[in-house]
Parts: sequence; C-alpha cells; structure tokens
Amino acid sequence: MATTTRSDDRHDNFGRILWIPHYTNHLCLSTHVFWYWNIPPATTLWTLWIPFAVLYVVQILLLDQTHRVVLNSGPPQPRYCLERAAWAFADSIWKYYPSVECVPCFSSETTTTSSNSTAATTTTTTATTLDPSRQYIFGVHPHGIHCIPLGQFTAKDSAFDKTFPGLYGPKLTGICATVIFKIPVVRELFFHMGYVDASRSVCCDALSQGQSLFICVGGEEESLYSCPGQDIVVLQKRKGFVRLALSYGADLVPVFGVGNTDTYETYSFALSWRLWLQKKAGIALPIFHGRWFTTLPYPVPIKLLVGKPIPTPTPKVLGANPDDALVDEYHAKYIEALKDMHAKHVHDRTLIVR
Repeated sequence: MATTTRSDDRHDNFGRILWIPHYTNHLCLSTHVFWYWNIPPATTLWTLWIPFAVLYVVQILLLDQTHRVVLNSGPPQPRYCLERAAWAFADSIWKYYPSVECVPCFSSETTTTSSNSTAATTTTTTATTLDPSRQYIFGVHPHGIHCIPLGQFTAKDSAFDKTFPGLYGPKLTGICATVIFKIPVVRELFFHMGYVDASRSVCCDALSQGQSLFICVGGEEESLYSCPGQDIVVLQKRKGFVRLALSYGADLVPVFGVGNTDTYETYSFALSWRLWLQKKAGIALPIFHGRWFTTLPYPVPIKLLVGKPIPTPTPKVLGANPDDALVDEYHAKYIEALKDMHAKHVHDRTLIVR
C-alpha cells in the first residue's frame, strides 16, 4: 500500500482549495493558503491587522484634527468601533470610583420684613446659584493622579448637574492638553467626555460660541506634587484661563475637590528629576498605585467645593487681549477666593499654592 507523505497532504489540500467555488469566503481561502505555507492562522490575523494599526496611528498623529473642532450639537456620539469599545469600558468602571458630593460655597442673601400691625416677621432666603445663561470658566483643583472632579462636568445626573441644573450639555466644554489626543484609546475616552484641545484658538472659538469651559489649571505638573494628606496646587504662573475670561467677559469660578489627592498612594522618588523632565519635555511620570496595586482609585469620598463666581468686566472688543495689569488683578482675586474657600471648608490641611 502506498503511503502519503505530509508534503503530499499539503499538495492535496492546496489542490482542493483551487476547486472551492468563487462565492467562498476569502478569509477561509487565505487561512488555507497560509496553512499551506506553514504560517499559523494567529499570525495571519496579526498580519491582517498591521495595516489597520499603522493607518490608525498615522491618522491620529498626523491627520486627525477632531480635537480642534468645537462641537455644539449635544453629547457626542461614537463614530467607529474603537470609540464604542472605549466608551463602553469607561461607563463600566465608574462604579469603582469614589462618590462625589457637590457643595456650593455661596453666601445666602436673607431679607427680613416686619409688620407692626400684625406683629409678624417674614424672612426670605435666596440661595445664590449659577445662572445657566451666563458664561463661566471653571478652574478645577487639584489635579491629583486622576482629576476625578472633572468627571462631574461631563456626566448627566452627576452631583454637579443635580446641584446646578441647566449647565451640563453642549454649552459646557472641557479642555485638555494636545498630547492627550495623540494617545490611542485615551483620546477616545476624552472625546467621550466632550473635551477639545486647550490651544488658545480652540478656546476662543468655544467662548465666541457662548460656551462655558472647565479646565484643570495645574495640569500634569500638579500631578507630580500629588500626595495623600496634602493639597498642593500649581497656580502662581497659570494665567491663561484668566486672560481668556477677561477676553470674553466670562465669570471665573474656583472649584476644589477635597480628598482627590487621597485617592492614590504616591511616591516622591526622584521627584526633582521628574519635575525637570516635565518642564523640559512636557512628560509627567508620577509614581503611584491605587486599590489592589492597580490604577483604580481608593474609595475615598470627594467633596466638590464650588466657589462664588468672580464677575469680569465686559470687554470693549470681544476676544481682545486684556492688559497684563488687569490679568494680574483678577488672577490675584481668583487665588484669594480659592484660598478662602479652602480655609472655610477644609480643616485638616492647608492649601499650598506654587
């Protein structure tokens, strides 16, 4: 009896492939061909994905400008499968994040009326709130490892949305550094939350459309100072958000997340070198861990303090660059308001402004 060698089997299988009808799935054909050349199907799959991966990287690094487009048509919708997957992942992990309580730090206005004829006294108390018809720039502090308070501005029915109804939606836009939109998957998460690029041109475009902005002022530098039990904000030289507010007459609102720096354990190893790297190259390398030594935060309750709006003068020319003296004046007012708010509501630590 004649024996069939392994090589003969390959040729027989390849011959049968040639007779597969033309309507057969091309993936089946390619799998058999790669098997004939002794290449595993798993390798075939990766080989097929390489062009798509290269195209995606080129798209986000060189071509895509979505982060510079100010949308004003309601909450964003996923555009492709990766965004859908990233958004579904983000929605699924929020249950592991700390609870947030929103606390308006406003002084109430009380009016008392007396009537001599009836010996009656009527007291009317009007609580200050945020008028949805006005424009605001919310400065959010501190960054921490993850600025969890920012999520309050991007989610419907959040503690912030329930406390200040009418602000959440297409008229409230977050801004963040350009590099965020160059990191695969991370950019999809920030698109999900409605963020745009933090460049001045994009911010001016948003403000000229009547939108309000929220920004973590201290940025990645502030994340390096994050330490449990301490509140350190990077603010002394951060004046860009004040300049924007004065250019468009938007009110400045200080916001502070008490407990945000307690959600991760951090380490100061080589801190001076990491600060140097951040300043020279814009790369922040915080050393930290969360629950179970993962990136999930510890379940520390966060109290979101929302300060009283600081009104700015109406500019003579909308979008015009304000005088440096005026910027310094309102920057000092903002820092003072933030310090006062922190001192009145946080008693176990002092605020350090760098």
